[in-house]
Amino acid sequence: MIVEIILFAVGLVLLIKGSDYFVEAASRVAKGFGVSEFIIALVLASIATTLPEVTVSAISSYQGNPDIALGNAIGSALANIALILGVSALLRPLSVEKTAWKNSLFMVGVTAYAGLLMYDGTIGRLDGLSLILIYFGFLYYLYRKHMTLEELPEGGRGNPRRDALIMLASGLVVVTGAKLVVDSAVTIARAYGVPEVVIGLTMVSIGTSLPEFTNSLMATIKRLPNISVGNIIGANILDVLMVIGIASLINPIRVDATVFTFTLPLTLLVMGLLTAVLRLTGRIDRVTAGVFLAVYAYFLYVYTTGAVNL
Repeated sequence: MIVEIILFAVGLVLLIKGSDYFVEAASRVAKGFGVSEFIIALVLASIATTLPEVTVSAISSYQGNPDIALGNAIGSALANIALILGVSALLRPLSVEKTAWKNSLFMVGVTAYAGLLMYDGTIGRLDGLSLILIYFGFLYYLYRKHMTLEELPEGGRGNPRRDALIMLASGLVVVTGAKLVVDSAVTIARAYGVPEVVIGLTMVSIGTSLPEFTNSLMATIKRLPNISVGNIIGANILDVLMVIGIASLINPIRVDATVFTFTLPLTLLVMGLLTAVLRLTGRIDRVTAGVFLAVYAYFLYVYTTGAVNL
């Protein structure tokens, strides 16, 4: 037990310090490449925090369990907005750049498209390939529009390539810290007789989004809302297109009815609300944060009461 407590403490330190370096590096990268912090978070930050989920989903699919990837991807997308942005905006309202709503709208669109692919009960290999191609098309569009090398500023902006490596490395530190925290917390909870359903609903489910949580929270504290929101939107796009895409490309996914009829509509609801408030006001205020958290509380309530067999 002492070892688990030490690992938990080490994990927390890695989470906090890794997120600190991560957010600072992301801000420097944005300045170095002459693009907005939102775009850097949308692409590089989201890749750094979501890559482990992509890897785990690919391995699960290869081992014959592709269905896990679908629930993980949609559930994480819901938690990212309703829980993480909810907590962050409750702490401090998040004002973002004016065009952020367009990327949020793209997030809604690809999630709705994924929903259409689920309609027949299976996400096949061609479906998965289409999701992956959409993501690479999205990256190409952002590169052409925002990150052409010819636009790199001369001098006075540090070394953006070095800072990008620091950001990715600190992202891995955050992920490692999250794993240590979750694994040790689960072991400690079981030792004290905490029910498995409570462990699953709190430590395990939230633990998969812990890197996004700590990074967005740290960005909020440091008054860098574009990084906080951009990281979440980018992570959701990556979850839907790459986590589901790669898993279904390896092995077709059988769609669980409750994911399609309950979790997906709830996820689209909070995505639509996020897009609407960003389009109308350009900020996520505390009222919106309260609505997000209420939706997530409803999700947990339905889950725990067994009203839907998730």
